[in-house]
Amino acid sequence: MKDPTVQSNQVEQLAAIEAFERETGYDATYMKEMLKYAPAALSIFNHFIPMASHREHAPLLQYYVAKLTAYRHCDCGPCFQLALDMAKHEEVPVSIRKAIAFEKGTLPPDLQRVRSFTLAVLRNDPSYEEHRRALESEIGKAAVIEIAMTIAASQVFPVVKRAMGHYKSCSIVTVEL
Repeated sequence: MKDPTVQSNQVEQLAAIEAFERETGYDATYMKEMLKYAPAALSIFNHFIPMASHREHAPLLQYYVAKLTAYRHCDCGPCFQLALDMAKHEEVPVSIRKAIAFEKGTLPPDLQRVRSFTLAVLRNDPSYEEHRRALESEIGKAAVIEIAMTIAASQVFPVVKRAMGHYKSCSIVTVEL
């Protein structure tokens, strides 16, 4: 027989996941599956959420250019849409969201530098070091660390979803700005 405290905690976690789904329109079926079959794994997985959204020092636009670029690169439509929705909520201009989502339009040089850095990091392109130094000089080491965290975190969610067999929910969607 299961410990009633554990069952109560699982009920609360399920309610939180379902509330998140309703709030965002995001399909979190994979998280429900984790809760059902490996609740301790979900608990550990949930520690990535603060990592994926931590921003204290990074300027808003630079942060979201890195985040959106990383989610778009990892080819996870629903995750990318969620990041776009967050950017919209934070009032990131539609021109910036559009430039990243559809690769249409241009970004100002400082934001293009962040985009180039993000892509270089994700592709393991040696030019990332040059971009990193330039960014560090421009926005500071703490801001670059936060950008690095959002780049890394953006890879966790779609990789876990695909590895769990939720690739269908990790497909390209019609992007809404």
